[in-house]
Amino acid sequence: MRREIIDYGQFAERLRVHQRGRARWELLDAVQREWGYEDPGGEPGHSRWGGENQKHGIDWELPVPEALNEWWDSPLNSFAFKPRLYWVHTQWPPKISELEVAPGSGLLAGGGADRRVCVFMSEYHYSHEWGYLSAEAEQPDPRVVVSVGGAWVEQSRSLSEFLMQLAFERMPAHYGWTLRVRRAVVDADPRIVDRLRSSYRELGLLPWREMGTDALSYGAPDAVIRHGRGPGADFRIVINARTRDALIAVAETLGVDWSGDKAIRPPSEVPLPLEDVGPVSLEEGAADPRGRWTVVSRGPASPPSLPGAAAALVPGPVAVRAVAADQDATTLVAGDADGQVHVLETDDEHPETIGLSLHRAPVTALTCLKLDSGRRLVLSGDEHGVIRYWSTRRKPLRAPFARRRTPVRALATAQLETGPALAAAWADGLVRVWDITSDAVAALRLGTGITFLGLDADGTLRVTDADGTSVLRLDLARLWPHRDLQMRLDGVDWGSLWTSRGPGRMIPDLIGKVASDDKKTAMDAVHDLYRLLVSKEASSTAAVPAIPFLVELMQDPDNLSRSTLLLLIADLADVRQARGGRGDAQLAAVREALPALRCLHDDPESAIRWAANELEQNCAASPA
Repeated sequence: MRREIIDYGQFAERLRVHQRGRARWELLDAVQREWGYEDPGGEPGHSRWGGENQKHGIDWELPVPEALNEWWDSPLNSFAFKPRLYWVHTQWPPKISELEVAPGSGLLAGGGADRRVCVFMSEYHYSHEWGYLSAEAEQPDPRVVVSVGGAWVEQSRSLSEFLMQLAFERMPAHYGWTLRVRRAVVDADPRIVDRLRSSYRELGLLPWREMGTDALSYGAPDAVIRHGRGPGADFRIVINARTRDALIAVAETLGVDWSGDKAIRPPSEVPLPLEDVGPVSLEEGAADPRGRWTVVSRGPASPPSLPGAAAALVPGPVAVRAVAADQDATTLVAGDADGQVHVLETDDEHPETIGLSLHRAPVTALTCLKLDSGRRLVLSGDEHGVIRYWSTRRKPLRAPFARRRTPVRALATAQLETGPALAAAWADGLVRVWDITSDAVAALRLGTGITFLGLDADGTLRVTDADGTSVLRLDLARLWPHRDLQMRLDGVDWGSLWTSRGPGRMIPDLIGKVASDDKKTAMDAVHDLYRLLVSKEASSTAAVPAIPFLVELMQDPDNLSRSTLLLLIADLADVRQARGGRGDAQLAAVREALPALRCLHDDPESAIRWAANELEQNCAASPA
């Protein structure tokens, strides 16, 4: 499906319409979605109280503007969910800056005596601050000022406009294609700026003053162009575009060379594609090519029985959207159209229905399971593709258990011989089956149209569509070939080990992703491990325990990142300036694995044969 082209040359008119009384956060929401930000589901990872409040310099008599409170409480606040998109620090409550508004600056209406500024946000290195005038603190949506060169200047006409503009400054560089043109190139050819002004319209926002850039933004089809006019602008022109073609069109219009090696930076985050597998077609005798499942029977539609009593848990007039019960019907669960999940444990001494707002979309599927320990699990899915996990005697996990960009259609749980398991079906035809103990997961492309799933303790999966129910026998060993590896990963104290970018807590998750049956996920994980583990100075203490796991995954013929993974292993043997014996240990770990990998010299894939040769050469060398 062709992506809709958005002409940001019309953005100034959108801004004017918004200023005439549209909902305060409507434009922020639109900008975020247009550039690829998706509500991650779950709870915010950062709260207003997690900012840089120093507990001094606060005037408790001043009210906090309505817009700032709204932003913190809104699910549209992408900073609270993904702070690293922004690289800023927040201040809560807003503090009074030591820098006051200069007399005669024109910022104070009528020459007011209160020249203080309430700071609510700072640049990541504290090079400057953003705030609002204390004289305007009682306004619901006051102006925003920024400190530049020891003085306050106006940045945005309102707080809500500033927070939208901040997202506009940050997200296109993260989710879009980027071309940056250095100062010297533009200074040598002033016609670039002339072509910019004659070809494109301004966005209608005030110049962005951060770090003295004084950047004025222009709009193009699927692209924005920033002209950095101030002394702080290392790049005079920055083009961000939603597609590579849109970026090239702007570059050619401006007469900017984009053909240099790696001149164009691709998006740093790209949503995983949805499946295209067609309708469910599971006939008796059908089998997975990898032996993970076999259809043992196909019959009339027989969806799992649903407990009618659970529907009564949802107070009227909210619509009930899904219900479930555990294996002995002592836990009843209902989900509603408002995204709330309601749970009643009927065998409790004093049964009481508990309801939590776990979703920001209607609940579409539920399942619950009582473990042998007595602990009860509730998993819920919604129309946005989010699955939440809740152990009822504890707080729900803040982060989603899983998320995809298509609705959850069915969920099922069971206590298998390997432990608790979850099956989930999404609207695009993908079914995932998790071993909850190890987090091992299998992706089964069974087809669209699934309405119910049933998972039994004997390892059978019942798949119901509009025309019938298929019973699949699961081969658990083939379903989760790396289950044991995942559990062994959890036995390493990765937090005490170091990578080139800090503690190694993320290493087990990345190694797990190397086993993914989605090629992009596996390749991205290998690249991330490369950045964290590979160093000729052997500065990473996490590399040595990681090597046996990487070698084990390399021996899996179904691994989708084998050539790149083998190069990673080879480069881990290329240690030249190690200190304290770390290089010897790292090289020894790779050498120990060499006999198991020598068969790869005869691999049919030329890239793997080449990488195997690199591995031999690096293992033969000695660290200097």
